[in-house]
Amino acid sequence: MVDRLRAPRSDARGNRARIVSVATGIIEQQGTMTSLNEIARASGVGAATLYRHFPTREDLLAEVLSTWVDHVREAADATVIRSRTDVVDWLETFACIAGTYRGLTANLAASIDDEDSPLRAAHDATLAANAQVFERARQQGVVAGVVDSRTVALLVDGVVLVAETADLPADRTRAMLSIILDGLIASSGTAAVD
Repeated sequence: MVDRLRAPRSDARGNRARIVSVATGIIEQQGTMTSLNEIARASGVGAATLYRHFPTREDLLAEVLSTWVDHVREAADATVIRSRTDVVDWLETFACIAGTYRGLTANLAASIDDEDSPLRAAHDATLAANAQVFERARQQGVVAGVVDSRTVALLVDGVVLVAETADLPADRTRAMLSIILDGLIASSGTAAVD
């Protein structure tokens, strides 16, 4: 019983860190649906070792996303809202962050209602970031009412999925995000401040 309470051996900690590092690089290149067996091979460990540390793809992805979550929070903290254009800028920033890894938005959208998902920290960070930015927009009169962060996240995820699939240029993506904002503004009954 005492053996189970001990800290992981240094080689186990090293394997875990190496898996996360290698997975981050491979996911940056190939996307979130890359083969876990390929990640294990590239990490120099067997598949059983990878699965011992990360029983599911979401467990591994959650670990990879730990710095991504910090980036979401920092971006929201740095966002200044004075006008509609600033909100579109935020949506564009949010879309870029959401699209950091090809396929990430599909992973996030598929698990958004799962309270037990290993991706919960990523969901919570995106919802809090949107709430923070849209509260600033409300305070500046850009939107009248409270905007549902979950709805914003799903709409932006949809745009990112379309942009990834169709390989759309940034200006087309921004135009779609602007339309989303127009809908949010209209539903809150506000005239946009440009």
